[in-house]
Amino acid sequence: MQRYILEIEATDKPVLLERVLRVIRHRGFAIKQVLATQNQASGVAAIEIIVESDRPISLLTNQIEKLWDITAVHVSTLNRA
Repeated sequence: MQRYILEIEATDKPVLLERVLRVIRHRGFAIKQVLATQNQASGVAAIEIIVESDRPISLLTNQIEKLWDITAVHVSTLNRA
């Protein structure tokens, strides 16, 4: 299985993290780690999620980018030792 790091920037909303996690689960990716921070002054949320799957990562990123408050999605491959 391949691991990926998703770095997501979005407008901070109360249900943002829940919606992102639901998309990940529905697309068949296993969540390995989540780090979420928010900047209340600017209203921006930053989410870093490590996921694992044999499926192409584009199946996931295309759906996350469609979510209403998402402003950017960056993906990198996590090399496992």
